Amino acid sequence: MTLTDRPLTFGLIGCGAISTQHVEAIAAVDGLRLGAVMSASAERARTVGERSGVPWTTSLDELLDRRDIDAVAILTPSGLHASQAIAALERGKHALVEKPLALSVADAEAVIQAASRGGLTLATVSQRRFEPVMRTLHRAVSDGALGTIGLVVAEGLYMRPQSYYDGAAWRGTTALDGGVLMNQAIHLVDLVRWLGGPVRSVAAHVTTRTHAMEAEDTATVSLAFESGALGSIVATTSAVAESPADLRVVGDKGRVSVVGEDATEWDVPGVDRPVAAGGDGASSNGATPAAATWGTTATGHVRQYTDFRDAVRTGRPPAITGADGRNAVEIVTAAYEASRTGSSVELKAVAR
Repeated sequence: MTLTDRPLTFGLIGCGAISTQHVEAIAAVDGLRLGAVMSASAERARTVGERSGVPWTTSLDELLDRRDIDAVAILTPSGLHASQAIAALERGKHALVEKPLALSVADAEAVIQAASRGGLTLATVSQRRFEPVMRTLHRAVSDGALGTIGLVVAEGLYMRPQSYYDGAAWRGTTALDGGVLMNQAIHLVDLVRWLGGPVRSVAAHVTTRTHAMEAEDTATVSLAFESGALGSIVATTSAVAESPADLRVVGDKGRVSVVGEDATEWDVPGVDRPVAAGGDGASSNGATPAAATWGTTATGHVRQYTDFRDAVRTGRPPAITGADGRNAVEIVTAAYEASRTGSSVELKAVAR
């Protein structure tokens, strides 16, 4: 029996807060099933496993040795993503890796190489690309509907209390998490790179303003794209209140502003303003995403799991590849290097 004749069975690696969205998404997509879960915490593994009605374990090897597991979703602290993804790929499992793919370019490339050697599907979770407004905007930019792009600007104002970082020893550390750029704003980094294209150089300032943590909670990043366009990303977890992310694209024939999932300004000749999908979960069985973790529901994850299922079944690349994940990591690590040295960083020279 092939994967087109039976469900694609996932093993969950990591049972922290975001696992709720992944469990919901797997249940919502036809042709997928959850086969087992794993966490270093026996309490969390047991809770998620028993709630989902599947076996649980604290051993990565035990989960990867299961013959019924076709693919894994890796939801552990970011510093573990690369090694766990490589371990899974070397056991013949397809891999869907939560952002970021890794904490260094070298580790991201090692994951990509492992997938290539095994002929396996590797995808990075960056679910905002599946939003209807973002897809329409990307198509409009690619088709030249906005003319020559001059600016791509993103702003992420997040609120994370100190209790968020104190809630787990790995949060806010450079070895296992990273700061606002590598964790929260990496979605914006990915979108800016997707819309603006390859980046030539990065300048940045990062600092820690209001939290007791090792990594940064505030950052400004300036990008020079290979096309000649410029970009900027401003992000902080020190905001007094959470705001929907703001993204703007400015060309000489049109301009767009997207706040959250809504196009608040849409001046694109010949292209109708897209409508946000609202509560659409892109589910083929009518399931509606319920839980939210720091404002994130399973809606985008349902879309990404649907794409991943189709990529595995057909052999085509997923919509968001390992290379896409690597590109976002490259920009963030270049920003850290630029802030450290006080000089802009050419991406071909980024520390690896």
